[in-house]
Amino acid sequence: MKWIFHTIPQPGEFGNETWGNESWKWSGGANVWSNMSYDPELGYIYLPVGSPVTDYYGGHRPGDNLFANSLVCLDAETGERVWHFQFVHHAVWDYDLPAAPNLIDITVDGQPIKAVAQITKQGFTFVFDRATGQPVWPIEERPVPPSTVPGERTSPTQPYPTKPPLYLTNGSLEEDLIDFTDELRAEALEIYRQHSAGPLYTPPALGGNIVRPGWSGGANWWGAAFDPQTGRLYVPSWAHFSFVVLEAGDPANSDLTIRPQVSNLPGPRGLPLFKPPYSQLAALDMNAGEKLWSVPLGDGPRDHEASPRSATTRRAAARC
Repeated sequence: MKWIFHTIPQPGEFGNETWGNESWKWSGGANVWSNMSYDPELGYIYLPVGSPVTDYYGGHRPGDNLFANSLVCLDAETGERVWHFQFVHHAVWDYDLPAAPNLIDITVDGQPIKAVAQITKQGFTFVFDRATGQPVWPIEERPVPPSTVPGERTSPTQPYPTKPPLYLTNGSLEEDLIDFTDELRAEALEIYRQHSAGPLYTPPALGGNIVRPGWSGGANWWGAAFDPQTGRLYVPSWAHFSFVVLEAGDPANSDLTIRPQVSNLPGPRGLPLFKPPYSQLAALDMNAGEKLWSVPLGDGPRDHEASPRSATTRRAAARC
């Protein structure tokens, strides 16, 4: 073995102080579960690092928790960190990096750039100079809602890329609920309003939470494909959401302060809670940082028999 890089930094290593209360000692996760990418000319390897545990509660690990949820560039010969970027500070949404970074050669405003593009579960595409880590387009730290869970201290801001645009809708908003018919819309609203929900990065609260995109994204391990001749990045995604329940732990059985559970939340009459498209393919112009097009993929359920009025619903679902 030539070297080891700790994705949860140990004492004396860069980022150790971002694991408060010495939580680096007992915290797990922050693993590279997807594929890494390698640039043989630079001799750099790019690590898409996952989330720390637990996925939906981080009261035991105060701080930003480097290098979890980060793209880390290492010198492949020495294991030394060249640069990094953290996509989610103090993650409580299971938004680990799901796919291999794409190494792409692009031209932006007339300047050739050897870049790396990282797609995320949230529908973002972050683009950096792969030698320096400098963002190709500005990335903004924007305010996000605070957590209301006892003991939890989420980050007041999260990074948003200004380009390229989203390749799918994110956040759990009323405007995105299913609306094939007025009746289905009303039933979806009734389900939705029983739980905590909101824009992207709304932290889970005690009780039931609709987290959208969910643990599967958005994008996931299948990644994206780049065409070097056209400069286009093709991203397949699906609009999955998670239903996360946070409950107080049982002191008789464990020392967990909060116990997260993840399950499914059916929509009205067994249909999805949110509107289509549920899966789509998007094309991004990586030279301009623009979205060119997106198309739905696949068919919806064709055998839905929820009510005598379901013929219209079936036709609508089959077009999703």
